[in-house]
This record gives sequence, C-alpha cells and structure tokens, in this order.
Amino acid sequence: MNIYWCTTRHFQRDLCATTQVAIIKKFISSGHSITVLGPDMPQSDHEWEHIQIGQSTIRGRKASSLAKNIREHIDGKVAEHDILFVDWPMVGVIAPFAEKNNIRWLCIDRSPPADANIYAKLQNHFWKKAWNMVGSSIRKNGTCIGGMVVSRAHKKLVLDWFPMDEKRICVVHAGFDNSIFKHQEHKNGQSVGLVYHGKMDRNRGILKLVLLLDALIERGINARLNLIGSGDLDAHLHNLSSSNNALTFHGLVPHEQIPTLLQMNTIGLLPMPELPTWKIASPLKRSEYLGSGLLVLGIDHAGHQLPINLKDANWYSLFEQQSFVADSVNQIENWIQNGRISQLSKQARLYAETYLDWNITTQPLLQWLENL
Repeated sequence: MNIYWCTTRHFQRDLCATTQVAIIKKFISSGHSITVLGPDMPQSDHEWEHIQIGQSTIRGRKASSLAKNIREHIDGKVAEHDILFVDWPMVGVIAPFAEKNNIRWLCIDRSPPADANIYAKLQNHFWKKAWNMVGSSIRKNGTCIGGMVVSRAHKKLVLDWFPMDEKRICVVHAGFDNSIFKHQEHKNGQSVGLVYHGKMDRNRGILKLVLLLDALIERGINARLNLIGSGDLDAHLHNLSSSNNALTFHGLVPHEQIPTLLQMNTIGLLPMPELPTWKIASPLKRSEYLGSGLLVLGIDHAGHQLPINLKDANWYSLFEQQSFVADSVNQIENWIQNGRISQLSKQARLYAETYLDWNITTQPLLQWLENL
C-alpha cells in the first residue's frame, strides 16, 4: 500500500504523535510506503517521507487551513490505488476531494475533543461531521474504508451515534516502546513514588493526586508525588510544590526523558474522571506505566479498563471517583504490608510485554486494512 497521512499532529512537541510514529513504523516494516503531511517536521531522523504544510496561526482555523493546503499539495499526486489516512479535524475538507477523485480514505480518530471549554464544543461539531461523512460514504458505496478508534468503548460510541457495519471500525489500543521503557527493580521497603504524566488541566482530576499524597503522609507512609506535564494548573502546582518537599512539579519535559522519570517511581496514576471523553480513552500513559513496571491506581470507568482483562491483575486497581483517595491509601498500605511490590512490578511489566508492545497493538490495523 502507498499511504498519505494527512495529520494535525505536531511531531516536535505532541506526545500523542507517539502513537502515529508506532503505526508508521509498523506499516513500513511490513513493506508499505507512508508519506506524512503535517504542520511541522520531526526533530529526529525518521524512516518515512515527511512534508511540512503551512497552516493559519489563528485558533479555530488551524485545522481547516492545514487541510486546504494539504488538499492543494496532493491534488494530482495521489492515485486511485493509494490510501489517505485523514485525522478527523480535516475530514470535512479532505473527504470530498477523495470522493471526487475516487481515492480511498480512512478517518483517524484518536479521541473526540478532550478540553472542557467553548473551543472544544466547537470542535465537537466538526468531530460529528467527520463521522457523519464516514457513515454516508459507506452507505453510498463511496471511497471511505472506515475509521480507526482507540478502544472498544470508543468504537461503541461511534456505532451508537453513526450506524454502520462494525467491521468498518478498527480498534488500536495505545501501546509502549519496549526498547525505551524499561523495567527497573522496585524493592520493598523503599519510599513510595507516585507519578502522573500528561496534561495538567483541571478537568483531568490532577488535584485529587495532591490530596492522595497528603493522605498517605498523614497515614505515616513515606510517599512522594511527581507530576510531569503542563496545563492550566501550572501556576497552582508550582506554588504547591515550592512549599511541599514531597511534591515535585516537573512541568513539561522532552518525551525522551519520560522513561527515566517513570523508572524512579513505584505507582502510576490515572486520575481522569468519569466524563464522556475519558470513558472512551486508551491512555498512552497507562501502557507506559505498565511497561516501566509500575503498579497502577486510577478512577474506575471504561476508559481506564485494561485492554485485556486478567482476573489476577493485582498490580492494577481502579476505584470509584468519590472514594478514590481513601481506597488508594488502603491499597498502597496493603501492597507495602504484604511486601509484594517487587513481585507485582514484574507482573505489570510482563503484561505490558505480552499485550501492549506497539508491534502487538498496531497489528490489528495492518491486518484489517490488508483484508479490506
């Protein structure tokens, strides 16, 4: 296959581009060709052809201007036997071009808008429009192949809202790079290192983690909390960390530093509340926690469930949002008293190697497309 990927992802600074890079490498290793068209260029060496396309700097017009420029760039270059991968914010512009020129295309949906603001509501309109175009093309026997989503819950949401053959939707769970995220022995009796990495926004439940740290210290547990990322809580978290030696706010760090920072901790945290966006998610951080041999604590909802559930996954605990802090304290105390942290850490890493390696999580997309 010869694939053109029309993407809104920034390869220089967007952590979510990690998924895209993994998919690209999978297809290239299987003998397929991929050309990426997006708003910037990767800083490091890359195996694929990458073309930077200009876009507007005005918020709300970035995706549409990028899509129009990509459409102009590929006009006359893409043949009927090629395939367009189109990130959902650009489907409204790229899909009509593909249909008119009899070019097969696929909607890439790594998740609907996640921010809790007016801008996200506007984005939601274009997300629905994108999937409506997917469904319409399929019903009319157009050139759309289908769409890619991140979880079974995400797939169900799309099918509930936009009825189509479920075989037209492929699930690609978030994975981890086995060569980068390494397991480091977590010895029993050491201080408990808690870590969260990702956006530091209020709608992601970050402040519950500060309450968890306070509750652990009050219980007499030697704990520390590392927060890695940036968002609308930056100033608040900086102030909290300056007066609390057990809390370290790292801010935004290069993604290549994340593996080392995770290895220094014991437990990875998934605080995202039970909101529609998080209930259909497949958090990249979850795979990277487990790949680093971290035990995991989080809020109990569909988006945090393991892709492959195991009855004896004692290293992975999810709790109700209302009782998350108290239940997490009890769980951590139980892990410490039983002296099983080292053993459970190895089991977490084994699960990641078995089910979450990028080579495994991207295989369904490759097989799905080749079958079609």
